This record gives sequence, C-alpha cells and structure tokens, in this order.
Amino acid sequence: MLKKFRNIIVLILVIIMISITGCSKGSAEKKPDTTGQKPKAPTELKTISTDLDKLISELDKKVKMKTMPLMQQNIQLNPQAESKGQTSQGGQSQGAQSQGGQSQSGQSQGGQSQGGQSQGGQSQGGQSQSQAQAADWQKEFTSLKNIHTSWNSLMPEAVQAGMSIDARNQFEKALEQLTQEISKQKPKESLSAALMVYKNYADMAQIFTNSVPAELYQVKYEIMAAVYEASQKNWPTAEEHLPKIKEHWVYLSAQAKDADPKALSRTQFAVLDLEKAIQSKQMESVIIKGEIAMNNLKSLESKSSSQSSSQGTNQSQSSNQNQSSSSGQGQSQ
Repeated sequence: MLKKFRNIIVLILVIIMISITGCSKGSAEKKPDTTGQKPKAPTELKTISTDLDKLISELDKKVKMKTMPLMQQNIQLNPQAESKGQTSQGGQSQGAQSQGGQSQSGQSQGGQSQGGQSQGGQSQGGQSQSQAQAADWQKEFTSLKNIHTSWNSLMPEAVQAGMSIDARNQFEKALEQLTQEISKQKPKESLSAALMVYKNYADMAQIFTNSVPAELYQVKYEIMAAVYEASQKNWPTAEEHLPKIKEHWVYLSAQAKDADPKALSRTQFAVLDLEKAIQSKQMESVIIKGEIAMNNLKSLESKSSSQSSSQGTNQSQSSNQNQSSSSGQGQSQ
C-alpha cells in the first residue's frame, strides 16, 4: 500500500512539473508578439531625409555645372521646391555685393599699385577666393552637420528598434565617406557618397512605422542612382537598378493604395517611361524622365503625409467629442 501511495505522489509531482514548464514556455512564446510591432518613427528620421534631399540637390547642381550642357543643368536629379522670389532676390543681392566688391577691389588695387603693394593685393585676392569657395559649399556643410546631429539623436532609438550592428556600421561608414568628400569639396565624389548614404537611410527606414511607406525611399534611391549612372554614361550599371525599381514599386503601390489614385497612376507611368529611356540609352530623356518621376514621388510622399495627419486630426476630434458627450451625460444625470 505504501509503495502504491508513493508512486501516486511521484506521478502527481511529475504532472505538476510538466504543467509548470508548459506555462513558462507559453509565457515565453507570447513575448515576441507584444514586442514585434515596429516603433513609431522619431522626428529625426524625417529630418535626415530632408537634409539628404537638400544635399543631393546642391551637389547635383555642382556636378552638372562642370560637366553638362545648359539644358541638362536646368534639370534636377532630386527636385526641391524653392520659395517664391528667393532665387531672384538672392541673385540681385549677390550681384550688388559682387559689384560693390569689384569697385572696392578696383579702388584698393589702384591704391596698392600706386603705393607699389602688388604682392599684398595678390594675397588678399587669394584669401577672397578661398572664402568664396567656402561660401559656395556652405549649404552642403550645413546639411551635412544637420545629418550628423540628427543621426546622433536617432541612433539609440534605431538600435532599440532592431537596427543590426552591420546596418549601423554601414550607415556610419557611408556618412564618414560623405564627410571626407565634402571636406575636399569634390562634387562628383560627394554626390556618389550622398547617394550611398541615402541607400542606407532607406534601409533604416524599414525598421520604423511611418506615415510615408519606407518603400518610397527605396524607389527614390534606385531612381536617383540609375539616373546618376546614366548621366555618367555607365549604362550597364544604370540598367542594374531597373529590376530593383520594379520590385520596390510593387510594394510601394500596394502600401500607398489609399493615397490619391491619380498620383499613384502618374508615378507608375513616369517610372515606366524612365525604364524605357534607360534601355534606349538616351541621356537627355533619362534626365528629364528622372526628374518627372522624382516630382511624382514627392507628390505621393506629401499625399501620404497629409492623409496620415488628417486621419490623426479626425481621430483626436472624435475622441474629444466622445469625451464631451460623456461628460454632458454625466452632468445631466
């Protein structure tokens, strides 16, 4: 009897241990479900995108100014909206300054030539030239500094969101290369490095939840890279981006289906036109079609952002209405 009683006790203890182990495994399996959601994108993510757009636009102007005809210089790789009157006013003020500088330099040179100080005039001319070069790159320096600052703020949240060590190292390596090229004031090398930073940025955007689909940044990168390679007559490399444009566009069009259907349709046709231009190796058409495609993507991006903000506003208004109605009911009671 005692032996049977002991066996029963052992059996009960085994059953209890198995049930406890199963519960602990079940609770452990449920943890990934609660943490599997992507965190909301911090504001620094959008800030980096904005500064990268500005930087690429400015570098593109410098590259085309040195290597391309006037018609191609007026077509942008990454179009940026300018405030009204900014260009004309800036041009007038620069012109006035240059005229004043010329008159002053003329007077000083005249005084120096009379006094026999030609060497002093040359040294001043060299300093003014270096200052002019630094001022010409001021926009790039500012955007680059902003990107470094935003990345420093964003990095801890990106790591917490699941950014791998390899992805983080790739982004920092590309950013360091961009910093070196801009410090040397090399337009072509700087633009190539900026595009590589944008590629890594597009990959990083995948780990966050954002009002703008992360695939949009992927499509933007592939289009900019393809157009840039075509402008350098690297046609095989440009064509390598075409399948990637198609792949990311399929996902983007599915995610942005709630946006403006006309904007989505226009963008799709623009992407197809760009593909045909690259395949036919027509550089002028590639540059034009690339600008059209990028403009359509910017329109699609703004539509997605405005739609998300309007939804958030409607939700907050409905929540406030519900609260006010419930408080009114409570007072009436």
